[in-house]
Amino acid sequence: MKLCNILTIGTEPLLRNRLRASLSILGICIGIAGVLCMMMLSEGAKKLIADDIDKLGGANQFKFTIRAWITKNGRIIRRTRERFNMKDALAIEAECPNVLCVLPKNEARATFKTYQGDVTESTLKGVTDIYADWMRWEVQEGRFLSETDISEAAQVCVLGNNITARLFPDTSPLGREVKIRYYEDAAFIRHRVVGVMVPRGRNIQSGRSLDDSICVPLPTAQKRIFGDRHIPEMAIFFQQDVDVDGVIASALAVIRKRHRNTDEFVNHWAVKWTLARLEHFEKVMKIGLVGIAGFSLFVGGIGIMNMCLVSVGEKTREIGLQKSVGAKRIDIFWQFLTESICLCLCGGMVGIVGGWLAAHGMARLAVHIVPIVPEWPVVLSLPWTLASVLFSIFMGVCFGVYPAMRAARLSPIDALRFEN
Repeated sequence: MKLCNILTIGTEPLLRNRLRASLSILGICIGIAGVLCMMMLSEGAKKLIADDIDKLGGANQFKFTIRAWITKNGRIIRRTRERFNMKDALAIEAECPNVLCVLPKNEARATFKTYQGDVTESTLKGVTDIYADWMRWEVQEGRFLSETDISEAAQVCVLGNNITARLFPDTSPLGREVKIRYYEDAAFIRHRVVGVMVPRGRNIQSGRSLDDSICVPLPTAQKRIFGDRHIPEMAIFFQQDVDVDGVIASALAVIRKRHRNTDEFVNHWAVKWTLARLEHFEKVMKIGLVGIAGFSLFVGGIGIMNMCLVSVGEKTREIGLQKSVGAKRIDIFWQFLTESICLCLCGGMVGIVGGWLAAHGMARLAVHIVPIVPEWPVVLSLPWTLASVLFSIFMGVCFGVYPAMRAARLSPIDALRFEN
């Protein structure tokens, strides 16, 4: 029997009994739709996290911060006395071979005011001139801080996009002045605006907008605003394909050498550690989803086997007639196996479409419930889609072999005598 004839004979009962076929493939459809829906949302979450990390400089970095308290065995011993300084950053950059750059930063909440009387409170960042380049933050208007601004501790600033909209809604801020005050009783200090940065959106981890900030030269922030020459945070960038633990160990060795052979005051955190935990969580979630979907697919497979057995019973006399005119066992076998495969394949295709629609619906719902990001991407993974199609065919073979073998083994005489 030709392949086209097998396909025609195998799919004809599905078209004739649409309702029964639809109910039979429901389990396959739900199982595949559920898995694909969650996988699409999971891949979208990975894209969100990757974009978020890219906004903050990429994955090849780690941060050193200061511990507020020194603890031992879970008990607080004393307050931290040691602090970072600019020489620590320069020493790490010079003595650690795999370190590309060190970005010292002093960040705090502050009050900002214009001559028109517009007042707002947001994040003040004391940074160096290379901060925008390593943080992949482009200038929209004007310029970023220069080496001269840093060396002369100039009273200039660069505005984030949201701050610009709040302080200067109707005019360009370039060349205008913004008054900055760190705490309530302090005097306002004037800073001239030299640039406006492009919008970057929100940070997923904190939920805060990355555009609600003003950058000033680090020496200016230390001398004139905070009154403190110490540096509370350093972002350290290293080369790709390098062991992050080894780079951290070398940086801590530099800190110990410069701080009386101690590094107990240092907190360190690497982006790659967070990514590793997320990947582990994703693997566990995928295993759980596949296990849950397996029950649905198994139930759907039993339904398909039941329909194929019913079809064998309905076509017993037809099978006898086919064998009496020369049809072989293999022809009967492929006829009923094709019917089972078509059922499962239809369930898989409908499940792919249903999973895609469900993923888009849940993505829109997630954005409304947790409005951290303006849009939750839905990523249709080609490997998972292909795996769904292949698994549907596999299910059709597994649950269609027994009915097909039963039909193929029927005796022509007994089949012709059979009455429904």
